[in-house]
Amino acid sequence: MPAGVGPRVSKEEFLHALGLNPHDPQHEQYYRAMRDEAILVYNRMNQDTSYLLDSVRNDPSTRPPFFWHHIRPERQRWAILEIWRNAGPSTRPLFDRGVTNGEYGPNWVAGWLLYSVFRSRDIRNNRNRRKGDDQHGVNGAAKRPSSKQSDDAGSATGTKKGYYDPVRNGTL
Repeated sequence: MPAGVGPRVSKEEFLHALGLNPHDPQHEQYYRAMRDEAILVYNRMNQDTSYLLDSVRNDPSTRPPFFWHHIRPERQRWAILEIWRNAGPSTRPLFDRGVTNGEYGPNWVAGWLLYSVFRSRDIRNNRNRRKGDDQHGVNGAAKRPSSKQSDDAGSATGTKKGYYDPVRNGTL
């Protein structure tokens, strides 16, 4: 089995690294169940500002949904472990494949899923929340991804769609 993958790889790469086929409906059900388990922890993290870095937590304008890069690193780790600890019987073996002491530890499977949930709920990535206007960022500011950003975002699908990744792009 391939080694674990980082949080910013595509869903297809994630599934392949996990030993799953992205075109198999049964494997898609496993993926959805694991993602649902990550969403439960994500929702808990968005109910309490104690998960946030001090600089963000003390800002009165900070409101959920929170951004991944605003979560304290020790709380990110806790959340990854929490997803793994609470995995159901059908997903537990898949999460167990993610155990690592390496760069993406303690569990790259739970880490990828949690980061994916944060990113998919980031208003800067959700075109529907921006009223279908993918050329403007938060507060209507013009958004023009760099060509590298567009190439990276579209490489898995062959399209040229830019997206905001707080780890790769930094904060606003």
